[in-house]
Amino acid sequence: MRAGPERVVLKEGHAFNLICLPFAGGSARSFVRLARYTPDWNVIGVQPPSGFAGGERGLDALAHFYLGLLAADLRGPGIVFGHSLGAAVAHRMVQLRSREWPEDLHVVLSAPPVPETDTGELLSLDDRALLAATTRSGILPDLGASDDLVLRFLLPDLREDLAVLGRRGWQPASSGVPVHLLGGTDDLACPPAALAQLAERLGPLSTRLVEGGHMYAIERPADTAAALRDISAALTAGNEVARAM
Repeated sequence: MRAGPERVVLKEGHAFNLICLPFAGGSARSFVRLARYTPDWNVIGVQPPSGFAGGERGLDALAHFYLGLLAADLRGPGIVFGHSLGAAVAHRMVQLRSREWPEDLHVVLSAPPVPETDTGELLSLDDRALLAATTRSGILPDLGASDDLVLRFLLPDLREDLAVLGRRGWQPASSGVPVHLLGGTDDLACPPAALAQLAERLGPLSTRLVEGGHMYAIERPADTAAALRDISAALTAGNEVARAM
């Protein structure tokens, strides 16, 4: 089981912040490999404490917690990168603070959950059935560990994180904050077609695909970092234009 809560500096750099919010069952250190492929950036990973599985209030509670934990880090230029469940939390953070959100702090919703999806059916499964279902969909990363170890050490965190979405699931809506969508070409949980439908609802600044399945951010960190570099280049170029006007 993961320790928490934590705010972990994964890499010290200059001038640009990358803040990583984990997927269900993930931790601050899930992004260690991604951090290695970034430029000279500050890379920060976070994870929640226990107890945020609160049904309809769960997502709000977790978003408020991250806003407090990251209060000193939520400044631009930078990117808030939320993967899977982390994408829903990042989006809720933006909704809660849209008026105060820095213009040069963009949000990347990476492999986000299917909107308005109740996780109750998944959570009603016993441990081994939940392990099988999340493995098939790619929600659970391949850790190279035995099923017994995963059931003992990871599944409790996965259950609690999935419960954060509650019965109503994630409710995406345009917020006026610069948002980008990122997805995997072979993602079964958030396929490219679903990402395209989400783009129609959110009106993102960009939509990109990375080769790989749902856990491309973990399994293909170099490709994911390249996509983030492209987003950062457009962000900083826009800032330079604005300063020149």
